[in-house]
Amino acid sequence: MTQPRPNYGTALIVLAVIALFLFVQDDDHSAEFAQADELTAVQQEEQAKASREFAGQRACGPGAQAQWLSDKELQCVPKRGKAYSVAGVP
Repeated sequence: MTQPRPNYGTALIVLAVIALFLFVQDDDHSAEFAQADELTAVQQEEQAKASREFAGQRACGPGAQAQWLSDKELQCVPKRGKAYSVAGVP
C-alpha cells in the first residue's frame, strides 16, 4: 500500500475560497456602515434645521416670519411694517 500524500493544491483552493468569502463579507459591512453614517448625518442636519426654525419663530413671535441671514443673525419680517434683526439668538 502507498501512503496518502497531502493535497496542497486542494488546501490552497479551500483557503482562497475562505479568504474571498471573508473579504466579501467585510466589504459588504463597510458599505452598510457608510450608509448608516450618511443617514445619521442627514438626520442630524434635519434636527438642526427644525431646531433653528423653532428658535427663530420663538424669537420673532407669531406675527412675523423668521429668516436666518447667517448662523447668528436672524431677521424677522412682520406681516406689516419693516423687517428687523434680532441679536443674541442661540
